[in-house]
Amino acid sequence: MTAAIAAAAALLGLVVGSFLNVVIYRLPVMLDRDWRRQAREVLSPGEPAPADEPAFNLATPRSTCPHCKTMIAAQHNIPVVSWLWLRGRCARCGAPISPRYPAVEALTAVASALVAWRFGLSVEGV
Repeated sequence: MTAAIAAAAALLGLVVGSFLNVVIYRLPVMLDRDWRRQAREVLSPGEPAPADEPAFNLATPRSTCPHCKTMIAAQHNIPVVSWLWLRGRCARCGAPISPRYPAVEALTAVASALVAWRFGLSVEGV
């Protein structure tokens, strides 16, 4: 039973690790955009705001290749598996994708499995 709980926690950890990659990439960009907007308001009060930038948050836009900017298809966005399947390259342009992405996902999965193995279904495990 403990092994099944640890395996389920590892799968959940892969998903959480994938989301952490989104946060790691997007949060600094979001903070920078917000800082620049606030700086414009302070430095140029009364001046009309520039045209709205496209939405950029944790949900929008969909993930893209860092090189060719092609949206990543759902089947190419499976934590760790897709990176291995595509041999660490973009499915469209073949540009290398950083091994940091599957490393974050795998480390989160391993950490989740270890916690579940040690504490099982308990308050501490959660």
